[in-house]
Amino acid sequence: MVVEQPARARVTSLRVRNAREALLDASANLLLRSVRDIICEPTRTQIVRVLSRGPLSVGELAATLGRSKSATSQHLRVLRDADVVFARRRGRIVTYSLGSTPLVAATVEVLDRAANASGEAVSASVD
Repeated sequence: MVVEQPARARVTSLRVRNAREALLDASANLLLRSVRDIICEPTRTQIVRVLSRGPLSVGELAATLGRSKSATSQHLRVLRDADVVFARRRGRIVTYSLGSTPLVAATVEVLDRAANASGEAVSASVD
């Protein structure tokens, strides 16, 4: 006796195959590591958002964030190692600015959209 498999099993298999093709490969995951490091840590997210307005020194960043220079420097080291920010030393002052990679630009855009959406939500609740 021959039992035919229903067509549904083939459709599911095709859907699973298509879904697997959408998965990121190892090199894409490596490329996105810096973005995950930013987005998944609130202080680093705030640093990127603040630096999107222009370069600042460690002291200025620490004052803006309400954190110590030491804690701010540790976050900046992670961002610098991921090529998200770049440091420029002038005497004793180190000034940080954002990198100009497409992933950094995309991250800033996502943060801007989040800020705009939260601003719209706040204004809607005030009205």
